[in-house]
Amino acid sequence: MIKPMKRIFTLLMFVAFAATSTLAQFEKYFDFEEGMADTAWRIVANGGEGIADPVNDLKVVANPLQDLVNTSDSVIEMLIHPEADKWACFYFDFDKQTYEYIIFEEGATVIGMMVFKDIISGTRIKLERGEYDVENVSIQHENTMEGQWELILFDFAESIGKIYKRLTIMPDYPDEARDYGTTLWIDNIGVPKEDNTSVKEYAGETMMIYPNPADFRTAVVYPGMYRITISDILGKRIRTITFAPRDSKVIEVGDLETGLYVITAETASGAYTLPFVKK
Repeated sequence: MIKPMKRIFTLLMFVAFAATSTLAQFEKYFDFEEGMADTAWRIVANGGEGIADPVNDLKVVANPLQDLVNTSDSVIEMLIHPEADKWACFYFDFDKQTYEYIIFEEGATVIGMMVFKDIISGTRIKLERGEYDVENVSIQHENTMEGQWELILFDFAESIGKIYKRLTIMPDYPDEARDYGTTLWIDNIGVPKEDNTSVKEYAGETMMIYPNPADFRTAVVYPGMYRITISDILGKRIRTITFAPRDSKVIEVGDLETGLYVITAETASGAYTLPFVKK
């Protein structure tokens, strides 16, 4: 687990999930509500001398779209210059500021991060400065939406028990050398711990629902989904959402009555389910 700085949510444990999923509580890691004074983030590889401006290229600003997905007042903004390296990034060293570290435990291996980008591109998290000769590890996913907040989850299950002291965020990682500039926003970087991310392994892949329970929206994650259905506990289909194949999808649940449901992710290889609680 990452020793957290603050909490994002306080949620209830639902015993009904115990037989079918691993439950985790999403602990706040960084939400930038108090600016950057207590975080000591550093930006690198964002263009040479005379181009990069560490102060203005990475700063805390007002949330550009305060909605039900992200109600935060403040977020971190990164201006990436056209001359920047493809791995332009910002990072945080735990031991310099907080004397803490990252270590994953069984059932709590996912780092979540909200992104707001005007382009579809790679978003990469890299864990570095591992203890006891542990090698660096990185995971990359693409956002699936432009011009709105999206939750992206990064599962570091293969790093259980390993210790890392640097978290690096590469929010725009192009396939080729960079030839464009962009401005993007990041918020609510955190890890699950006890009771609001449902996770289950199917066919060698991981299905996740976050947050679960939820009030208004929830994100469903499974590779290659093209349809999501919501059913009641008796199997009656309540809603069907069909879309182009993608690995994650935020769905509206605000109009559902409070209670227990089943969410099914349909893919070309099969259908996979997890229980879901509407608060």
